[in-house]
Amino acid sequence: MGAFQGAEFTGPLTLTVHLKDSPAQVTKTLTRDGVNWHTELTFDEPGLYELEVRYQNTHLKVLTGYVTVASQPLPQGLSWGLLVLASGTALVWGVRGAIRRLKGPTSPASTPDSAEAQAPATSAEPTAPTGSSDSTAPAADAASNR
Repeated sequence: MGAFQGAEFTGPLTLTVHLKDSPAQVTKTLTRDGVNWHTELTFDEPGLYELEVRYQNTHLKVLTGYVTVASQPLPQGLSWGLLVLASGTALVWGVRGAIRRLKGPTSPASTPDSAEAQAPATSAEPTAPTGSSDSTAPAADAASNR
């Protein structure tokens, strides 16, 4: 293989697109825009499309290929809406986590988890009688339930 030789090709290109085994086709003539050729295509239906690019330099050249077009699963507006919603949710959770880390740990007595942990521990201990302090009756036995 040798290197390409000759003057730089500046166009034009002829682009033809049609659904495979269908007589209807779309043809566009493209001129060079800066460094490249640009166009936008919108397909009416999903399927296998034949793409043909023609150009004339020293003689006619034709490039042929196939492009598979799939149906869009969601309308574009709904897709963008879901993307924005997911991004916003991730941002809120990230900021919430950062704020929690910046606040630092709180004292164990003020957290709800520590209050719940202390409540069962104190109820399992035997309680002193509520009567007068000079009572001679023994304290209630937790094991015998008396």
